[in-house]
Amino acid sequence: TEEDLIGEAADLLFHLTFLLKEKGLSIKDIAKKLESRH
Repeated sequence: TEEDLIGEAADLLFHLTFLLKEKGLSIKDIAKKLESRH
């Protein structure tokens, strides 16, 4: 369902944000990488 997808996406973003913080990185670093690809 849509609600399940939202929950899974929230979990994914939470864990990604946590991992990035542990490595001293941020979502901005990811955005810069994506921008450099296009």
